[in-house]
Amino acid sequence: MDLERLMVKCGVCLHEMAGGLLARCPTCGTAYHRECWEFNRRKCAVYGCWKSPFPKRRLGPPQRHADVFNPYVLAGMILLLLTVVAWSWYSFNSV
Repeated sequence: MDLERLMVKCGVCLHEMAGGLLARCPTCGTAYHRECWEFNRRKCAVYGCWKSPFPKRRLGPPQRHADVFNPYVLAGMILLLLTVVAWSWYSFNSV
């Protein structure tokens, strides 16, 4: 791959860079035509160069869930299981 040839092309329009007004990405230093830089909203066209390629969404409230390994939840589940077993034992033996 000819690296020299890639460095003289604009990253947005892929035309040759001829003197004139140029803009550079402050992060990676890639050169662009001034019009292309403005057209691309002053953001680098190199994949992964600028921080967030996707718009940020606000985070919702934290979700709550039952932690089954929590000792209180585990004790409640065991108590419920023992109650069901005792109730079924009592129901079937009283007949």
